[in-house]
Amino acid sequence: MAEDYARMQLAFPRSMYVSNLEIVQSDLREKGLAAVAIFDPESIYWLTGYRSIGYFTFQCVIVMPQGGPIMVSRQVNHAIAEANDNIARFISIADTADAVEILSGVLHDLLPEGGLIGLETHSTYLSVANYKILERAFNGNLADWGGVIEAARIIKSPQQLDYMRLAAKAAVAGLDAAVKAVAPGCTENDLAAAMLHGATKAGSEYTRVPLVVTGKATGVCFTTWERREVKRGDVVFLEAAANINRYHAMIARNCIVGRATAEHKRLASIVIEALNRGIEAIRPGTTSGEVDAACRLVIDKAGLGRYFDHRTAYAIGIGFPPNWAEGRFLALKPDDPTVLEAGMTFHLVPSLFMPDYCFMSSESVAVTENGCEVLTSYPRELVEIDV
Repeated sequence: MAEDYARMQLAFPRSMYVSNLEIVQSDLREKGLAAVAIFDPESIYWLTGYRSIGYFTFQCVIVMPQGGPIMVSRQVNHAIAEANDNIARFISIADTADAVEILSGVLHDLLPEGGLIGLETHSTYLSVANYKILERAFNGNLADWGGVIEAARIIKSPQQLDYMRLAAKAAVAGLDAAVKAVAPGCTENDLAAAMLHGATKAGSEYTRVPLVVTGKATGVCFTTWERREVKRGDVVFLEAAANINRYHAMIARNCIVGRATAEHKRLASIVIEALNRGIEAIRPGTTSGEVDAACRLVIDKAGLGRYFDHRTAYAIGIGFPPNWAEGRFLALKPDDPTVLEAGMTFHLVPSLFMPDYCFMSSESVAVTENGCEVLTSYPRELVEIDV
């Protein structure tokens, strides 16, 4: 029984979760849906505050136009769900059972007279195979559902922003610890250990694997530590992240082991200037595309546009590994007409992924009523180590 477990300490007041549930239920009533099945861990967290590392196996939250959220998940998750005041009912799935068969049975029991069921089809946690099983089970009486929770997540509340400011401090602590650990003869693993220790000690929860890479391997986007020894003359790329109550912030810098060459300094200055121009362009009323253009113009003028094959920024907020971004539904990118509003939050990532190395300087920011608040705080410069 729920009362047998210590109540979960939730990140936000109960009133916020009630309001979030009403946003979803109002949409169901408007669209004439009998229920919606939600699979994404970020969506479930936003709706209920439920957080568990068990999302790598099947979990689903059912919402109907009235009543509280119902969770269908593995039996091992029952305690954390039943200790959450926002989850009205938990239905367990034994490890020997078929999860989608259980979900189908629950939906049939809840909706004996039928009705159109919405599915969060954009979620990577709803497989094609499982969708097809549900489609057969309900004779195709299903509807794509999504965008409602995402729209509600775009503008951060003051408390959410406070968590992100704390996350930014923890991310900076991780970055600083890694920078201080850079030395000829150390390994990438040494730097990763320092970064993770620094961010965790500063308060971060578990997050996506940060990027710690050296030498020529820095030019390969999304590679990370691999026991390489750091050598004099190496470019070191460090991208740290942290989160407080699942709300994230990130920051990236480059180091040079030894004295930077003129070319190193030139490339670093280009991405730093691009970052500065992007920050200056951010304000309510401007468009995503305009901010992207301000940042991208610096790199294009330097003749390096072919190496900036990334959007200027992606939205940040709730994340569960392997994701730490909200870029799926909000980003700063070319020709995007989205108008910026106070409370939006981004990770700006002007970058040059080149054959011999990567240069990137990034910041986490929030759109304010008057412009832009930089959440992360660290010297915006190329760091020379052991000179």
